[in-house]
Amino acid sequence: MLITSVQGCLDYKDDGEVRLNGSTYSLKSVDQVWAQFFIKLQFECGHSVLLWRDSCQEQEYRHFLANLQRMRSLS
Repeated sequence: MLITSVQGCLDYKDDGEVRLNGSTYSLKSVDQVWAQFFIKLQFECGHSVLLWRDSCQEQEYRHFLANLQRMRSLS
């Protein structure tokens, strides 16, 4: 199985909705085991992508991780 890397614009909301290049996806799971390098996002539709740490600004990556942790603790 080959997983593609995120390319383009990624936006997320607290309810687990993710917009990727104009398409909207519902977040099913997040694998943060290798978060020092990348995060694997899996969507309800079965599509998965990798968000590489060095593909975005450090502050945005850390903010995204913090929001994922907060969402996880609320559910």
